[in-house]
Amino acid sequence: MKHRGQLAKKKTRMKHSKVSKYIPLNAGETAVLQDANTILPRDEIYEPLVELIKQARNRAACETNEAKSKPLSNQRVHNAISIDGARGTGKTAVLVNLKRYIELEHKELLTDIHILEPIDPTLLEDGESLFLHIIVAAVLHDDDIKQAQHCKPEQSRALNQALDKLAHSLEAVDTQKERHGMDKVRAMYGNKHLADSVHNFFLTAARLLDKKLLVLPIDDVDTSLNLAFENLEIIRRYLTTPYILPIVSGDRALYHEVTWRDFHGRLIKDSTYRRQEAYITAVDLAEEYQRKVLPFPRRQIMPEVSSYWQWGYDRKDAEDKGVMLGNTSDGMPLTNFISWLEIYLTGPVNGQENSRLPLPIPSIRALTQLVNHCSDFIPVLPDAIRTANNELDVRRMWQMPTVPLAVINTFQAEYHALGKKEEKRDYGDAYKGFSENLQSAPAVDYLECKSQKKSQQDFSKKLADYFRFEPKAGAIYLVLLAKLHWQHRTSSDPSSIFDTPLFQPLEHNVGSLNFFDKSDDLAAWANSLADRLPEEWLRGLRSQQTILPYPVAEIGINSSKRWNYASELSSLQLEDLNNERKHKATFLINLLAQNNFYTNAKQSMLLNIGRIFELIIASITGPVSLEDLYGILNRAPFFSTAALAPTKTLQLEDEDARDTTEEQRPTNVKTEEDPQHALIIQLQDDIKKWRDTHSLELINLSPWLVYKVFNKVYSQVASSEIVSNGMKHIGTVVNRVAHTFYATWFAFGSFEKGELFGLPNVITTTNINPENLKNFENNDNFNVNVRPFALNHSEITNKQSESYQNRSKFGKNTRTVSYCLADHPLKIWIDEIIELKWPSLRAAKTALFKEFGLPETTRISWTKIDNLLIKQSADEVKDTLKRFENEFGADDSVVKELKKRVSRLFKAQIN
Repeated sequence: MKHRGQLAKKKTRMKHSKVSKYIPLNAGETAVLQDANTILPRDEIYEPLVELIKQARNRAACETNEAKSKPLSNQRVHNAISIDGARGTGKTAVLVNLKRYIELEHKELLTDIHILEPIDPTLLEDGESLFLHIIVAAVLHDDDIKQAQHCKPEQSRALNQALDKLAHSLEAVDTQKERHGMDKVRAMYGNKHLADSVHNFFLTAARLLDKKLLVLPIDDVDTSLNLAFENLEIIRRYLTTPYILPIVSGDRALYHEVTWRDFHGRLIKDSTYRRQEAYITAVDLAEEYQRKVLPFPRRQIMPEVSSYWQWGYDRKDAEDKGVMLGNTSDGMPLTNFISWLEIYLTGPVNGQENSRLPLPIPSIRALTQLVNHCSDFIPVLPDAIRTANNELDVRRMWQMPTVPLAVINTFQAEYHALGKKEEKRDYGDAYKGFSENLQSAPAVDYLECKSQKKSQQDFSKKLADYFRFEPKAGAIYLVLLAKLHWQHRTSSDPSSIFDTPLFQPLEHNVGSLNFFDKSDDLAAWANSLADRLPEEWLRGLRSQQTILPYPVAEIGINSSKRWNYASELSSLQLEDLNNERKHKATFLINLLAQNNFYTNAKQSMLLNIGRIFELIIASITGPVSLEDLYGILNRAPFFSTAALAPTKTLQLEDEDARDTTEEQRPTNVKTEEDPQHALIIQLQDDIKKWRDTHSLELINLSPWLVYKVFNKVYSQVASSEIVSNGMKHIGTVVNRVAHTFYATWFAFGSFEKGELFGLPNVITTTNINPENLKNFENNDNFNVNVRPFALNHSEITNKQSESYQNRSKFGKNTRTVSYCLADHPLKIWIDEIIELKWPSLRAAKTALFKEFGLPETTRISWTKIDNLLIKQSADEVKDTLKRFENEFGADDSVVKELKKRVSRLFKAQIN
């Protein structure tokens, strides 16, 4: 018998293997499905159910033959089938469509069984425990039962007699609490025979229909919590006849919760002594109770909704395309749609450091609603995406639509083969092969669509309208809002590209965002910013919840408002430091410098990385106008405390206490005649040419990728360091600009590099050394993370070389940010400036000791310096001071102290 069942099951699956399951694009909110191929858990749930029904049918047939010689008590059996699953997993649809499925796929089975309409225990009114009455009523109101009663008078009378006996037994049970004496004894006797009456009633009903078995679907028996245990008790006591097969749907975890709580309540009803031991006992009782009422071997578990879009195999030669969206002939496989949706939202991330964004589709109901909502643009997605044979192909076609799959597959094989060599690895041949194969292969455009093409903006708006109501979709909604913000921006838009909630965590608890689940908070901000910002503001942060995790806002490194770095650079004399480079260095420091109030009247200058990061991202997302550049320069740096809390004053040392006359003096004022204005025009023009060279309009930068890069960069580079007397060293400050750019570049590489581009999914996560940025090409972050995409210095300076041609073709066609940033105009300026030999922080002090022939010590003995100075002539001292100012800058603390002492000692002789 078992062997025949397995064989039948195998044949059924073979029959299904050529017919794909599908979700109609216009599926409404109904559990009734007319086509068996729209019933998703066909092989996982329906076929096992059919086998269990057949077993119950065979057992009922045997019991019918032996019924005359076998007492009713010996026929009792706990044979209920349970369908376990969380809310929305499709349990109701299984029960509702069971009869239709059997009609379509196992019609012969219906000659022996009759499936009743599903009953819903939640329809019971409060205080009512007449679940058994509802079951009996469901049988009597069944259309086939009514028809049989009309056509078979004799058997109809038998059913009515069985019903009368059952009614008397039910009445006795319902009224036994109100009776006394012999009436109560008679009522209890009726209770003893109620199970037999139920058994006889179902047997008679089955015979009326000429069936061996009645199948009774019971939906959500656990949902009516106040009656859930009583409903299970009805199944345990009375639905144990072999002629009725209960199929119960519900959540197993909720069954367990309801059951142990009922037992626990009874155990401690009269005494709460040893409450914990009572809990352990209740849990044990609940497990055994469930094992009896809903036997473990007869439990069917609804598949996870995500199982419907798992690839598992390459479909190139397979007939079964999985679950289809739309009709099976020209619909889109669900797997393809989900794979496309993932890369559309996240961009080309490799999954490292939690960079893959999980889709909040918790149930079949949610899936069908999403499909229905997107029904207008699913048919017009690019044909290549709709018909791709595996997940990687979908992602590659969307990311690099002009690269034939065969070309990137060959590149991947060659790259990995070269990586296995023991000698020094040179991947040049792989890039050469890519270039040659791309040149010889027929041109492709995988984003070409035969139907009317919809814009990216249409996709984003449609998806945002859906996910805005899904509580667990907060991250996705933030990404879609950012996409829409970037897509709607124009050159005249004064707002920042980061003026969107994905990059503004303080907005997560207002408006529509308050609806979403939030698993993160800003408590770390309150601790890290303590003693630097007002306590009342920090107190509010401790309860601030966010949809995503965020780094601590950057206060910035303290400098000095009196530090006139433009003037210092102008007077500085260094090898190769011409006027153009002085202006560029001034501009780079301008990007860092931010004046911030630290009392109600006084300002200090802080050094923040936000403008550099914003300029990099803005230049990738779209064209950059002069207004954009000035907007970035004039706004508070992105993600600085000055930007996030603009009305809050910082608590800093009073740097101007010794010199209030300079407090209101403006520094580094810009005018249109200022060289900085011409430099900004040049930068804007350079960015335009750079964007044109790399066709950046084709790169659809994902806000999620930018968020991951932002999080990484700010965690590594952002600083709130307090420097004694303020940071005023040009070389160190310029190096910080470089550190920010390289950290951003390498972070992009750490998320982009991977199998998508035919590369090993291996990255380095070590922080870069900010003291060694001149030699960044020797850094693992460059060689491991971005070098597979990016050109090195020698290739950039020799554009005619074969290596440049091959690698640039790979980078341009794969459309990666890691490739484009290798020759970003800002990087070219940075490299030019950090190559200069800036005076080190300790150089002036060391030079002073050397100048006066003193051994170098931790502290400078200015008394000894005074004694040595006074022995020199005024001209000698003037020359020494001039050399120190030129070499180390007039604002260097050592130089300033030297000048003060020279002025005091030679007051009458030095002007």
